[in-house]
Amino acid sequence: MRIGLIAPVFLPLISGASFYCYELARALAALGHEVHVFTPKDGQADAGYTLHPILKCQLPDDIEPLLNHDMDIWHSLYFVYAPLALHTDKPVFITVHGDDAFSFFVRYRLPLRRGLTQTLLWRLPPKLQATINQWLNRIERIYDQGLANRALAKIRQIVTVSSFTQARVENGYSHASDHITVIPPGIAPMYFDLPLTAAKHRPGPFKLLTVTRLDDGYRIKNVHGVIAALGLLKQDYDFHYTIISGTVLGNYRSELEQQVKDLELQDRVTFTGRLSDAELVSQYQDSDLFVLASYAEPGNFEGFGIVFLEANASGVPVLTTRSGGMADYVIDGENGLYADDPSAEAISRALRRFFDGDVSFNPAILRGFAEPYRWHNIAARMLAMYQTHCQT
Repeated sequence: MRIGLIAPVFLPLISGASFYCYELARALAALGHEVHVFTPKDGQADAGYTLHPILKCQLPDDIEPLLNHDMDIWHSLYFVYAPLALHTDKPVFITVHGDDAFSFFVRYRLPLRRGLTQTLLWRLPPKLQATINQWLNRIERIYDQGLANRALAKIRQIVTVSSFTQARVENGYSHASDHITVIPPGIAPMYFDLPLTAAKHRPGPFKLLTVTRLDDGYRIKNVHGVIAALGLLKQDYDFHYTIISGTVLGNYRSELEQQVKDLELQDRVTFTGRLSDAELVSQYQDSDLFVLASYAEPGNFEGFGIVFLEANASGVPVLTTRSGGMADYVIDGENGLYADDPSAEAISRALRRFFDGDVSFNPAILRGFAEPYRWHNIAARMLAMYQTHCQT
């Protein structure tokens, strides 16, 4: 089968969704299929698939070049290329991670917009420019949402990474609810490679870990809430919190660093940039608890979170909230624990349960939770879906 995977966000850009696209491509190829990956110009090549770095991330500029390639099926790994289904009779599938179903970061632009920008808008006062651009964005969004609604009628199947994402898609696109399949992300083999330690907590401070982007658009990851919770606990417990972030855009990290200073946690919180694979695996295995207590906004939420799989495969329990797709995976007291809500107070209560030993975890059992999520299992589920819905 010739499978065309469309990935407008891809490695080397570091994000959970980028790894999803990369690992799925390699896993499908490992199962014996001819995989072609379509990315922006800097997409990461690999021996397992054929790379086509042709995307300009503008729908009018991308549709025709895509269709110049003869694929048996198309799978857009982000919602935003759903309109491809309006231009081909080949089966089209899409994956929805989360807010990509509502952001339209790849879309049709108004034909007159470029001309307005070049000839008129730049002459206007900045506030008026901003107002006009807001209205143009709103008009484009209405147009693109209508286009997506039309396209979804032709999509063979919508893959959502969790039931939480499924519910959000059904709420926004009710007519698509009859052809949604939940298939979670997978996990790279390297997280299973190192032997597990017999017991996670060693003498010394509790070691807490978060792995996430620290962009302005990722404040829902709620690192600030975790830091605030630690400020509430600093007199009672000995801990060290490491935050690993490979990508930083905007002011969020600097705000977090100031928050750490304000709470006098400088000796207990460390910010680290991107690590090598070996270093990252080592960080996971050296931790006592992985923490990502996200919250959800109307158009921005945690669809699943591959990092939870990575932590469990490394023998590490997780602390999270039910405000996202993690509720599909985390079972309180078995492979992690929940904060009642994303507030600092609720996070601190959950941390107390862990610090006080009210909940404890077996590393081998934790790894067992992650085992079904190996990428070859996820790719096999994806292929079964292709085969089922290509026959209809």
